[in-house]
Amino acid sequence: MASNLAGGQCLGQHSVCLMRAAILDDDCTPQGGTNSGIVTVGIVTATSTPEYRDERRIEPTNGCGDIMFTYNQLGCLLRETLSGELIFHDWEMMQVLFGGTLILGVAGGPFAGEVIGWAKPSCPDDLPKSVYLEFIVKNASQEAGECQVAGSEFPTHTGHIFPKANLTAGAQTFNDQSISLPFDGFSVRNPSLVKGPWNDYPGAGAMPASPHIEVGYSQSQYDAILEDAGCGFVDLPVTYSG
Repeated sequence: MASNLAGGQCLGQHSVCLMRAAILDDDCTPQGGTNSGIVTVGIVTATSTPEYRDERRIEPTNGCGDIMFTYNQLGCLLRETLSGELIFHDWEMMQVLFGGTLILGVAGGPFAGEVIGWAKPSCPDDLPKSVYLEFIVKNASQEAGECQVAGSEFPTHTGHIFPKANLTAGAQTFNDQSISLPFDGFSVRNPSLVKGPWNDYPGAGAMPASPHIEVGYSQSQYDAILEDAGCGFVDLPVTYSG
């Protein structure tokens, strides 16, 4: 059977350009509405590491110690551990990703009613909600680099989706250099996303229930995502496509 790859191209990936996240409700569907998401270009690096269940092996022996038969079962994917580093100390973004409490400026002060800080969640506070997390990288073709040839256009970007992630703010170093915002966490499968928090999942049907999903975007699809990029909360749809 002939390949049906989009554009018929061999693609490589490079340069993580954008991250977006959205708060999930307790039933794992997107919370939606006001102040429920973020989109940022301030992603420096991100790492995902798959965790598999141990391989299962059966080798029964007889009374003489001889192996009678062997059976091997490959370990299945349980979850993905996550880590990364962000540039901006965007307090609204930090609340979406890590929970915690926003701090507002005092009445009569220079930033009255505006967000001027954030406090990490701590015991016995409620645990932060899970989030939809996505890192979007650039694609390049073996045949044409980043050039798009008429009749064989390929996805210009790939979204790496972690559909139910739980994140914590990582260790920080305070010095005379840029003070980054590290994070750690993990992602598990989520059967409740359908078309995702932005209703823009480009695949046919509902999003697969997997701890890590890769999906291609066209340039115009990526540009539409990029329009929301900035600091602070992003409002999301209240209802989601089936």
